Amino acid sequence: MPNYIGTNQKTAAKDPVYTDLDAEMLLNPKTSDLMIVQNSKSIRRSILNLLSTSYGERLFQPNIGSSLRSLLFEPIDPVTTFEIKDRIIRTLRNHEPRIGSLRVDVISNPDDNSYVVDVEFGVRATGEKDKIRTVLERIR
Repeated sequence: MPNYIGTNQKTAAKDPVYTDLDAEMLLNPKTSDLMIVQNSKSIRRSILNLLSTSYGERLFQPNIGSSLRSLLFEPIDPVTTFEIKDRIIRTLRNHEPRIGSLRVDVISNPDDNSYVVDVEFGVRATGEKDKIRTVLERIR
């Protein structure tokens, strides 16, 4: 779970505001501790995690997730594309408080049976802007 570290006046502006463990579980070569990701990279990992999680999948937190997988078997049309975009926006607004500004674009690819999702976001604490592109597709 991402972790918020509050800043105070003694903290320099270049110090990380948000940190999280690296999902790849790589070890730091100097300290042999787990590597950490910081700021927008931490938020990017959290966004991808939220988009790939279905409701009820997390123990003791059944309301976290987006359940996008269930929409991938629906017809590829403007209604499904809008529903995917709406679920992504609701999920990120409800479960990722570190995001300030948010823009989501979903492009359907009927020939590939997939959707290309672009998420542009602003980091609330630093004002930094970042973006993610991911592809949603059925796996069967």
